[in-house]
Amino acid sequence: MKKATLYLLMACHLVLASCAVAPPVTERFYWPPPPDRPRIEWIKAYSSQLDIERSSAQRFFAAIMGGDAPISLLKPIEVKSLPDLKRFYVSDVGRAAVLVFDLDKHELRSLATPEGAPPIVHPLSIVSDRDNNLYVLERRSSTILVFDSSERYLRAIRLKTASISSPVALAIDQKKGRLYVSDAATRRIVVLDLLGVVQNSIGSAGQFNLPVALVINSKGQIIVADAFDANIQIFDADGKFLSRFGRRGDSVGDFQLIKSVAVDSSDNIYVVDGRSHSVSVFNEQGELLLVLGGFYAVSGSGKVAPGGFSVPIGIDIDSTDRMYVVDQLNARVQVFQYLSDSYLRNHPAQ
Repeated sequence: MKKATLYLLMACHLVLASCAVAPPVTERFYWPPPPDRPRIEWIKAYSSQLDIERSSAQRFFAAIMGGDAPISLLKPIEVKSLPDLKRFYVSDVGRAAVLVFDLDKHELRSLATPEGAPPIVHPLSIVSDRDNNLYVLERRSSTILVFDSSERYLRAIRLKTASISSPVALAIDQKKGRLYVSDAATRRIVVLDLLGVVQNSIGSAGQFNLPVALVINSKGQIIVADAFDANIQIFDADGKFLSRFGRRGDSVGDFQLIKSVAVDSSDNIYVVDGRSHSVSVFNEQGELLLVLGGFYAVSGSGKVAPGGFSVPIGIDIDSTDRMYVVDQLNARVQVFQYLSDSYLRNHPAQ
């Protein structure tokens, strides 16, 4: 065997051996803390491609060749997880892009539209239908850009033709194939089919002040977060008003500046408040169950600070009850797990 080949094999062995070191045991973080029964566990934080676990081949070539400067989040807005595909998507207005954290392929990339289609400049809300097609709200062009599950661009839904002038948030009823768009200008929720044809609208005069976020629960009910009125309103699948809860204040469970809303598999309601740097969890009746978070600026300390936020602004809870929270000024996405009874039976807390 030639010496050069032998040296290369030896180098490969040393690099791969160094990459195979067992990870250190890490502390686990729960809310509420012991001895109470845990409801939420912190999993990880993602701020750049360096936070994606690399394959052994990627680690090898990075050790041999070095690497380019990592792509990092700058000003993330919203997040959407597709657990079946082992990906989550982050709209980042600082980068004028939707970044794809692909945990299966161990890479970070961005969505792209072809020539002639509206470009991604100011992406906001991201939702998906039952086929894992993505719907991205592009604020600058007032369109919804649709991509299939392989991230191939399909079409643009132009919202001005639906008399929607200031769209701020999306939601999809996956069972019924309905697309909901919150319009800040007309203070209503417009209901479309998945091709963009208007079906009806929700919200009578004075119903909303600034509906900044919405989500559909397992019953098909529409849950709307109103930032200016500091409340959560719930409607049935036909848009009939059912109930509301919440008030403005600085006490536990009050709202200061609502940014986003989500639901878990138990239909608990998670409300993200940017001003109090927290996520409050309520049951369907609006009773406070838990508050997660508090202010922490990671840039000033360099610490991970699980559950510490600096202006949390977006949230998504996927079909596995994994929760993704956009921690905007810390330029990261924090990942948590809702510990349902069924989850704890298979994954006991220690």
